[in-house]
Amino acid sequence: MATAKKQLTHNDYTVGLVYVKPLEMDAIVTMLDEEHQPLRLSQGDQNEYKLGRIGAHNVMVVGPPIGKQGKVAISTVVNQIRLSFKNIRIGLLVGIGGGVPKHDHDVRLGDVVVGAPESGPAVVQYDLGKWNTKGIIEVTRSLGKPPRLLQNVVNRVEDQYRRAGQNSFFTQHLKRFENIPRLNPIYCRPNHPDLLFRSDYVHEAGKECRSHNSGYQVPRKERPPGAIKLHYGTVLSGDLVMKCGKKRDELSAQHNNALCFEMEAAGMVDTLPCLVIRGICDYSDSHKSKEWQGYAAATAAAYAREVLYNMTEG
Repeated sequence: MATAKKQLTHNDYTVGLVYVKPLEMDAIVTMLDEEHQPLRLSQGDQNEYKLGRIGAHNVMVVGPPIGKQGKVAISTVVNQIRLSFKNIRIGLLVGIGGGVPKHDHDVRLGDVVVGAPESGPAVVQYDLGKWNTKGIIEVTRSLGKPPRLLQNVVNRVEDQYRRAGQNSFFTQHLKRFENIPRLNPIYCRPNHPDLLFRSDYVHEAGKECRSHNSGYQVPRKERPPGAIKLHYGTVLSGDLVMKCGKKRDELSAQHNNALCFEMEAAGMVDTLPCLVIRGICDYSDSHKSKEWQGYAAATAAAYAREVLYNMTEG
C-alpha cells in the first residue's frame, strides 16, 4: 500500500527549484526524498508546483508552461512564487546549458557549471547594452555573486567532491534514475560520442557529427566514462540560442571568460537570491544536438540535491 503524501502549509516551504523544460522537471522531481500534497494557491499565482522535501528542506519545483522559455517566462514564474509561498528564501535554477570549453577549463558534456566565479559577475545578460564603435555590445546589466549562504554551500560541496574522487555524490544520486524504468533510458549517460570541433568548423548539413572530418576535432585527454567535473564561472544569459563557435568564444572572452550559455538566468537572479546550476549538453556551436540533454539535466539535478543536503544554515 502506497504511503499517503504529507500535506504541509505554504509557510513550510523555503526553497524554490526552478526549471524550464519538462526534461529538467522530471530530473529534479526524481531527486526528491518525498513528495507532498498540493496546496491551494493565492489569487494571481498561476504557477504549477510540485512540492516535496530534499534533506532537511521543504522545496517547491516550478517552471513555466510547456513551450515557454527565456528570461521573461522565468521572471513571470518567480514573481508569482511569493504570492502563495511567502517564506521562500532562495532559488536554484536547475537545468541544461551550452558549455564553453577552454584550455584551463576542460568543460565536457555532462559536466556541471555553477554560476559562482571566484571573481566577476555570476550572470551577464550579454544581449542587453549598447553597441560601441568596435561593433561590440557594452553590457549594461550583470549580476553579482550568489548570496553568502549559497557561496558557503558551494565551497562545502566542492570540498566533499574533491575528497571523494570517483565515488562522488554524482555516482550516488544518479542511481536514483536506475530504479525508474521509464526514466533511466532518458537520463543515463548516452552512447553518443562527446566530440569537440574547432570553433571555425561549421557543421556539415545532412551529416552526423561522428562522420565529420576528424582533422577538425580538438584533441583532448581521455576521461573515464562517467567522470563528471564541476566548473565555477560566469554564465551568459540571452534570448537567443548560441550555435556559433566563433561567437561563443568572442563573447566568453569579453565577459569574464564565461563558461556557459543559457537563456533564463537573467530573468531570475535579481528577483530571488539564487544559484545557477547548468548541466552541459552541447558546446554552444553549430554541432548542437539533443543526445546529451537528458544526462545533463540529471547531473544538474544531482548537484542541486547535494547543495540542499549541505545547506544547514537557517
